[in-house]
Amino acid sequence: MDSSQGDQEPSLEETESKEVRTLREVMLRARRDGEEPQVADDQLRANDQLQQDEMLALEAIYGEKIGIFGEIAGSRCFQIHVHCEIPGGISVSAEPFQGVDDATDSLIHTFNVQYLAPISLTCLMPPSYPSHNPPYFTLSVQWLGWEKVSSLCQMLDSIWVQQPGQEVVYEWVQWLQSTALSHLGYDDRIVIRQPECAMNPTDVRAVVQIMPLESVIQWLVSYNEEQCHEIFLSGLHDCLICLSEYAGIDFIKLPCLHYYCRRCMESYSRMHVKEGTVQKLLCPHDKCKGVIPPNLLKRLLGDADFERWERLILQKTLDAMVDVTYCPRCQTACLEDEENNAQCSKCFFSFCTRCRERRHIGDKCMTPEEKLLSLQNYAAPSEDGGLCLTEFKIAKEKENREKARPASISKGINLVHELYSIKEILRDSVQCPHCRTAISRVSGCDHMVCRNCGTPFCYGCGKATDRNHTSEQCRLDQEQRVVRQRDVVKKIGNNNHIFCWACQVHYCALCAKVVRKCSEHYGPRGCKQHTVDPEIAPVKKDDDLDQKFGTLKLI
Repeated sequence: MDSSQGDQEPSLEETESKEVRTLREVMLRARRDGEEPQVADDQLRANDQLQQDEMLALEAIYGEKIGIFGEIAGSRCFQIHVHCEIPGGISVSAEPFQGVDDATDSLIHTFNVQYLAPISLTCLMPPSYPSHNPPYFTLSVQWLGWEKVSSLCQMLDSIWVQQPGQEVVYEWVQWLQSTALSHLGYDDRIVIRQPECAMNPTDVRAVVQIMPLESVIQWLVSYNEEQCHEIFLSGLHDCLICLSEYAGIDFIKLPCLHYYCRRCMESYSRMHVKEGTVQKLLCPHDKCKGVIPPNLLKRLLGDADFERWERLILQKTLDAMVDVTYCPRCQTACLEDEENNAQCSKCFFSFCTRCRERRHIGDKCMTPEEKLLSLQNYAAPSEDGGLCLTEFKIAKEKENREKARPASISKGINLVHELYSIKEILRDSVQCPHCRTAISRVSGCDHMVCRNCGTPFCYGCGKATDRNHTSEQCRLDQEQRVVRQRDVVKKIGNNNHIFCWACQVHYCALCAKVVRKCSEHYGPRGCKQHTVDPEIAPVKKDDDLDQKFGTLKLI
């Protein structure tokens, strides 16, 4: 214990060396100039007792805010950190030059703080205090200039003049806490200016260190954040998710200043990682959606889940990029060139990014329908509705199973199933105009947002929406086109399949959509190709109604 205290005392003296050295010089100069009066022994003992009582009272009131330096030249020396009272916070403006009143707004940096850096009041009690002289003191403020600090020193002198012979340190601290800012004219805003040069101060008790303006701003902001964090940790708060009350140390505070209990944040983070919705792993507040830092996620998820989060976020990022595709052989990410071709950097396979087949320069890509037709000789439907392979049948008949290559046969079956799935998906979905992800609408309007890349687009036409193109305007234009088509082309008989001779387009009279293939549009899942239009029957005439309103008919 003794060695630890001996290690701490030199660091404290080194930190306050400038203030203590100034006080020692002031006291020695006062003794040399005869300003220190001769005090009787009884009065010295009374002053010593009063000083001891005052020190005990100050330690009890301010606690950790007061630091005792011990005795210097036979006198008690201590320092108190005084915090100015700003209940509602205050605005701080930093101007780069001192004495420039016409500075432009672009040169002024303004920010708000809830807590200001303290004013350091260092006192040295001479033997004649409090009967004859006040304590020797210095004021150290890093965000004020010499003139402002000297003005505060003069006000402390006036407080001693108003009540001589009494203990005055507590009165000084109270005045600095409550009235110092208003005395300097800083009721609504504090203005900090960079001093031009290190000129000699008019009052040696004003201890000011010359610092760059950027350092002062950074120091004030950092101190305010630290104090806000300490106040938050020491209080009780309600979690915005589970609505339970916990201590501040049990909360996770996000950069957006929203806070939630650790248990809820861990469950929330692991849920999104487990479900794969890592792009939605943001601030749970519905109107915020702030980003959660990766270092905080690592503490919430643990090593295993955090590695999965990194893989998923990388995968989602690559999927959202238009010029990134994946090798159909080894699934390695590749960059697509201007001709829609890519080469894998791992297996060196060169392929077409549209059809996912080997690069075919000069040839068109095969559609899923064309691929299915080309595979008909390879795979044929069986009696039970499944797929059986012709090559496998031949190999079975010849009892040469070694040449049948079951692995390639299974691969062909999977390819056929995949092509059928792609064909079914593309028939009932619209591709995102940015990342080409197939999206199917269950209900709602035509305004869609891609969950993969976040691009808004119109489900009716498949184009991206902006100010000039909205889903509602697209719907109105489509209705007008349908009305014009119905005015030009009429339905013939019971057949709902109509061909417009003006635009050379086939469309359905029931849903007014373009018909590309009758076999796909009409059927059990689609519209009926032949329907009978209901005849309009006239309303039975009524004599009383005819006399009053005339004949009524259904339109």
